[in-house]
Amino acid sequence: MICVNYDITELKQTEQEREKAEELDRLKSAFLANMSHEIRTPLNAIVGFSTLLVDSDDKEEQVEFAGIIQKNNELLLQLISDVLDLAKIEANTIEFNPVKIKLKEFLEDIVMSMRIKVPEGVTLYCSPNLEPYVFKFDQVRLTQLFSNFINNAIKHTEKGSIVLDYILHPDEIEFSVTDTGTGMSEEVREHVFDRFYKGNTFKQGTGLGLSICKSIVEQKKGKIGVDSELGKGSRFWFSLPR
Repeated sequence: MICVNYDITELKQTEQEREKAEELDRLKSAFLANMSHEIRTPLNAIVGFSTLLVDSDDKEEQVEFAGIIQKNNELLLQLISDVLDLAKIEANTIEFNPVKIKLKEFLEDIVMSMRIKVPEGVTLYCSPNLEPYVFKFDQVRLTQLFSNFINNAIKHTEKGSIVLDYILHPDEIEFSVTDTGTGMSEEVREHVFDRFYKGNTFKQGTGLGLSICKSIVEQKKGKIGVDSELGKGSRFWFSLPR
């Protein structure tokens, strides 16, 4: 009897890396195919309603057209920002400039700035139990994290509330955005932080925002996740070391 043992650990690792690379290539291809639609949609609205704005003499129509143009400008800007951030993450050149942030006031400012985006019938507010705390972190990146969470909640919440909160733990701070929206299935929860993934292809967006949030949090040795039940809303959270 002759027995031959082979260590296939390296082979399995190579196979897993190849499968991961193939999946990433597939997702990138899907992303590029979707990009033309995502870019064309706001551009068509901007060009079309700009023409109508010039031709219209009705003040109410002009205000309505200007609002549509502004909304699509923001969508286009967000799209470009996400792509640029993805490029920085890929090149490992994303920058952090920590400053002292008064968290309670910071969340209140975010609510004030984003309340205009919230649809009628939905209330955006801070938890009434916020404990004042000064946290040293990059303010731009912390704003980006909350903005992406809130924008995601707005897409999926037609009535009820969106609540911003943070809880102080001994070694970390847990931030969260809780909504009363449509919630998610188990399959969507498993992939919601993947790059280029969109749980609902009919919703606007590139599927990059939550993935970028994950990269930011993990670079700072934090954790990120979501608790959700279909039809009962979602709670997106991330924790950062104190």
